[in-house]
Amino acid sequence: MHRPTTSAASRAAIISAIILITLAGCAQSQQGTSPGALPATRSSRLTGPQTYASPSPTPYPLNFATVDDPNSTTFNHAMGVTELGMIVGYDGSGTASDPSHGYSVSPPYTKFRNVNYPGAIDTVVTSAVSTRLLLKAGYYVDATQGGHTWGFIRNRGIWTQYKAPGTPKGPGSVNELLGINGTGIAVGFYTDSYGMDHPYELAGNRFEHLAPPNAVSAEATGITTLGDIVGNETTTSGLAEGWILRSGNYTTFSFPGSTATQCWGVNINDEAVGSYVDTSGDTHGYIVFHAPNPATRYWQNVDEPDAARGTTLTGLNAKHTFVGWYVDVNGANHGFVATLKGAPALK
Repeated sequence: MHRPTTSAASRAAIISAIILITLAGCAQSQQGTSPGALPATRSSRLTGPQTYASPSPTPYPLNFATVDDPNSTTFNHAMGVTELGMIVGYDGSGTASDPSHGYSVSPPYTKFRNVNYPGAIDTVVTSAVSTRLLLKAGYYVDATQGGHTWGFIRNRGIWTQYKAPGTPKGPGSVNELLGINGTGIAVGFYTDSYGMDHPYELAGNRFEHLAPPNAVSAEATGITTLGDIVGNETTTSGLAEGWILRSGNYTTFSFPGSTATQCWGVNINDEAVGSYVDTSGDTHGYIVFHAPNPATRYWQNVDEPDAARGTTLTGLNAKHTFVGWYVDVNGANHGFVATLKGAPALK
C-alpha cells in the first residue's frame, strides 16, 4: 500500500527506477460533536520557520498530543482532521501479522470507532468531512490472490469502491483515494504497469486526469471545498516535490534546502502540510503558508517533541488543527494532533 514514507533510501531507489524507466520511454494514460478538551499536551522543541526560508515570520508554537488507538500501541498514523476536530487514520502496519484497520476518533480522542471495508484484509482511512454527508475516503486491500487495492468512499455507512480507468488488469492493481472535500469530490491515483503513479480527480463516477508539470509519477493527496488540489510528484530530473493546482494553474514547491518534499494535505486558506528530508537524511514535518504564491510563501518546520526518527504532517483544517505521525526512539509509529499555542488566527 502507498503510504507517507520517512525513508530517504526508499525515495532514492524510487527516483533511480523512475529515471531508468523514463529513459526507456515508458508511459501510460487514464480514462474516466463539537471539539472538547484535548488530551495532555506537550510543547514542541523545534518550531518556527527555518532560517533560510524567506520571508521569516515570527514562529507559531504548537501544542502536541499523541492520538493512539489503545489496541495498537506500536503503529498508528493519523491521516486527516475535519473542521469539527474528528481525526481519521489507521493502525497496523499492513503486514500479514499486523493488518491495517481504519478508525475515526473525535475529541477528547479516547473513543476509537472502527472504519473497515467489509471483507477487506487492510483498510486505510485517509480523509473525512464533517458535513451532512458524513463522508470518509481511503483505500483497502481485498482478499483476492495478489490483492487488489481499491479506493473507497463511505457515505452515511454506505460503501462504494472505485477503480480508475487505465488501471492495469490482474492481481496487485493499485487505486487509492487520499482526499475528499465537502462536495464529495475526491482525489487519488492509480499505478500503471510500469509502477508509475497517475493522479486523478473523482466527481461522482467521473475520473479526470491531473497533470502536474514535468511529472513522471505523481499522486493527488488533498482537495479543498473550493477545488484546490495538492499532491506529490517525481520529476523527469528525479526531484521529489509537492504541487498545488488552483484555478487551473499548477505550482510546484520544495521545502528550502531539502532533498525531497512530499505534500499530504491542504485547507481552504491554501495552507499545506507534509514532510521533507534534510541533507542529513532526517524527515521533518512542515507547514507552508500561501502555497500557490512563491512571492508570499513561507515555511514552518514541525517536529513532534517525542519524535526520534521522523515526523510527518498529513492533514489540517481551517482552524489550524494539524495531524500526522511520528516515529519514536524504539521505532514505534504514533499518531498526533497539534494546535496553535496561544497564537491568533493566521492570515
